[in-house]
Amino acid sequence: MTHLEKKYLKTRKDDPPKLGNFLQWHIEQSTVKKKDVAAYLDVIPQTLTQYFKQRGLQTIILWRISRVINYNLLMDLGQRLKIPFETEAEKELRVQLAEKEELIKKMEIQLEVFREMK
Repeated sequence: MTHLEKKYLKTRKDDPPKLGNFLQWHIEQSTVKKKDVAAYLDVIPQTLTQYFKQRGLQTIILWRISRVINYNLLMDLGQRLKIPFETEAEKELRVQLAEKEELIKKMEIQLEVFREMK
């Protein structure tokens, strides 16, 4: 008889650390009390404690906890993937930086012209 195991539960060497531990650490680092996080999620504190023991959690739970502790857990996890990604804000900053660098080049040329006029 073949043993049927849920394939998504098999661990791999490149799996993330247990999400529950990650979540617990970030909540403890925040200024928000665990009972307040549980209240925001509309669960009893024991349920929140059970989340800390899980390997994975639903995105909506991460989203809501991110809101209550004012920390982007989803982005933090995304950065741990080590896959390059640029946010819209970073793209805008890159454009602004290029514009500023161009302005500096023009101003340096003007400064040289003024110095030569002396």
